[in-house]
Amino acid sequence: MQALSSYSQSKHADVAQALASLRSPADGLSADAFVTPKGLFARFIWPDLPIEISAKLGELVGALHAKHPELDLRPVEKNSPEWNSIFHGWSEDLESAVAIERIFSAHFPKRVSWVESQRDRGGRITAKLRIEGLGETTPPPLETPPSLRAGWRASLGEVTLNLFWKDSMAIPPGPLSAADLEAFRASVREVSQWAERRIRPVLDALQQRLKALYGERFRGLYVFGSYARPDAGIELPESSDLDVALILSDFENLYEERARFGDIVADLSLEHSLVISVVPIAEADFRESRTNFTRVISEYAVPVR
Repeated sequence: MQALSSYSQSKHADVAQALASLRSPADGLSADAFVTPKGLFARFIWPDLPIEISAKLGELVGALHAKHPELDLRPVEKNSPEWNSIFHGWSEDLESAVAIERIFSAHFPKRVSWVESQRDRGGRITAKLRIEGLGETTPPPLETPPSLRAGWRASLGEVTLNLFWKDSMAIPPGPLSAADLEAFRASVREVSQWAERRIRPVLDALQQRLKALYGERFRGLYVFGSYARPDAGIELPESSDLDVALILSDFENLYEERARFGDIVADLSLEHSLVISVVPIAEADFRESRTNFTRVISEYAVPVR
């Protein structure tokens, strides 16, 4: 879950102290101050699941505003310019939180404490969850400073996920026991497959409809651009479109072809809240790399099979 409030510069020290008192890493509640050209902001992020925990943490955030009017915290409207300057297109995503909780709970029964998940406009998902007892096999040495030991305790069991249709990764909280590592790897495999299926339905539907439209002229679809890069899902720009090359046996007019499939692309873009960009390319141009554009696409584009 997300919330954002603005405050005046004169209140910064008091707000920073209040945020430090409110934040609770063990519960998944973050409360951070941001200084931007648009002003000073307090950003709050807390778990989406379980619903009961999410509601209680949301009440704590609300209470900070209600019980401390002297801080002059002013809630910022979602998707306003100020909101977007902090969240940059990332929004709470209950769908992915539910999927992550279901998958990890199947392999770690009764050990998943909470899940927080966000999704950007390009389809990337970043999530955190806490699994009780995960990573507790190697406590820090006794001579470790108290502040670092406190940080270790707060991060116990916290898993970070970066999910995308093509590549996904997970960061465990530390060394895992053999049994936990096996369960963790199985969970990551399943949640990665789930993330892949979020984009696959779009590509499958696009391929099916374009095949029906063009019949024998249809020669294939290839994903290129940000979604095809090796680091897709890790460094993908928030404004990335889903770029697809439509290979046709031949055509005469680029604009006529775009008009022909325009409604199909528009309907799928609206249905999946994803900007889809389709570029028609003649088969001979694509196979023989006759232009710099087709040469680059043919080298690294990902075929839709």
